[in-house]
Amino acid sequence: MIYNELNGVPLSPEQLKQYLARLEIDPPQKLDLEYLSHLQFAHMTHIPYDNLDILAGKLTSLNRETLYHKIIEGKRGGICSEINTLYNWLLESLGFDVTSYNTRIIAKTIPIQAQTHRAMGVLIDGKTYLTDAGFNYEHHRIPLLLEEDSIQSDGECEYKLARDPFWGWVMWQGRPGCEWRRIMGFNEEPHIDIDYIAATFFADRHPDSLINKAAKVSQYINGVFHAIRSNNYIICHNGIEEIITPIDSKQQEQQIVQEVFNLTVEY
Repeated sequence: MIYNELNGVPLSPEQLKQYLARLEIDPPQKLDLEYLSHLQFAHMTHIPYDNLDILAGKLTSLNRETLYHKIIEGKRGGICSEINTLYNWLLESLGFDVTSYNTRIIAKTIPIQAQTHRAMGVLIDGKTYLTDAGFNYEHHRIPLLLEEDSIQSDGECEYKLARDPFWGWVMWQGRPGCEWRRIMGFNEEPHIDIDYIAATFFADRHPDSLINKAAKVSQYINGVFHAIRSNNYIICHNGIEEIITPIDSKQQEQQIVQEVFNLTVEY
């Protein structure tokens, strides 16, 4: 797509090799849904979500080379715009037909939010699949077919997409034993890297930001979702959250960050 060319040059062959090595995944033999599924899950299991640089007072850069140095060479994580900007670069560089969407997160406590989250649609054999590696909650572990009212399971939760006059598309999540709930809304207007700078600055500095006040770290580890959120260390079994331990001190939090998520960061 022409708008992907506006993002800049592809990863170099050496960068691409190092990126895939970071994910512990082989180069593709074919750009198909099977490889995209492996790629998304590899990203989710090897690169954590973390807002620790924001807590340390650093401004987030979406410069691609800066992100590559931090996350691939430095073996760090990042917030959603960092992770999915880098992931989008990888998809482009591999040759996938990818379009970035600007999306609204739909939380139980704050159902109407600004468009601050990046997700991608990948066109394969005439069908579009929604892929996302930077969501800070239990979310789809597989690319989802962009098709109305088709129930799709990732082995833990079920998902469906529906049309809506305000949201465009709405993603619904069905956790075992729970009612369906909306988690994200978006339309298919294409966006490029620079479109996410304002939302990222909001996340860094605005008093209403949900990610600049306390540690938020998450990652799928051995197939299980682990997270630090709301001063708790949480894991999800079959899509259901379980508090493993309340976090009572910065020292305890930093210990979990290091031992569970393998991050050594001052913040």
